[in-house]
Amino acid sequence: MPLHINVFLTPQLLPPATDLSKSIVLVIDVFRATTTIATALQNGAKEIYPYPTLAEAEAKARELRGRLGEQMVLLCGERGGIKPEGFDAGNSPREYTPELVNGKTLILSTTNGTQAIARAQAAPLVVAASFANVQAVVKFLMRYLILSEARAFDQTSALAETSPKQGNNEEVLNGIDTIHCICAGSNGDFSYEDTLCSGAIVEALAQELFEGEYSVSFSDAAAAARTLYRSVEHLAEALKHSHHAQYLASIGFTEDVVFSSQLNTTRIIPLRRADGAFIHWHNPLNL
Repeated sequence: MPLHINVFLTPQLLPPATDLSKSIVLVIDVFRATTTIATALQNGAKEIYPYPTLAEAEAKARELRGRLGEQMVLLCGERGGIKPEGFDAGNSPREYTPELVNGKTLILSTTNGTQAIARAQAAPLVVAASFANVQAVVKFLMRYLILSEARAFDQTSALAETSPKQGNNEEVLNGIDTIHCICAGSNGDFSYEDTLCSGAIVEALAQELFEGEYSVSFSDAAAAARTLYRSVEHLAEALKHSHHAQYLASIGFTEDVVFSSQLNTTRIIPLRRADGAFIHWHNPLNL
């Protein structure tokens, strides 16, 4: 089955009626939500529930604290880059130390990233991606595709044995045919850093797919993001001049920009669980 690679430059460009049932969705919010999710999981967070609104996040925190205990649940997030009053942590990945998050459940609501995650809820597989885990995510995707292909082959063989007269097995196989990157953007606008990160993922994925002799196509947005990434010689230097990086610097988060601009600092693959929480699936190919 041909595989299509697509990039949505903002979540708002994803039409509500888009069929994501055969898609893998990578949500990207470099500054800072998806970098924070990967960092928190690397430092021992048990699970992270993303919510688009502060009210939803606060309600979930109350519910889980009632069941798990006050100390085991952290309410986290930001609006306009600033931690809301009464929250335990903001959206700086550097806050999420092992001392703060190890073994705990996190509830996260941010200005852009958790909104983008909400747009992807219909997809069977959702991954939080950032510069920190580009290589890990691409390697996982390739292994996932190979495993899916092998299972599809087994299903086809079994179907042929039991129903040899059936000619079209595509409905039975229901395989992945699209990988979407959804850039969180900034308040509905294009975001340089998220688009650049999607380009890094498309570039790495293209190399793996071509090497594996997959039949693959790219949307114009995916091709543009890839070209943009390939044009950048010094990633960190380019990123610090983006609009959102300059805003974060103006409110005291220059170090977050530096932290979030580093490539391949973790092997963590944050996968969305059926109940919406992100976890690091320690054996992600046992699907």
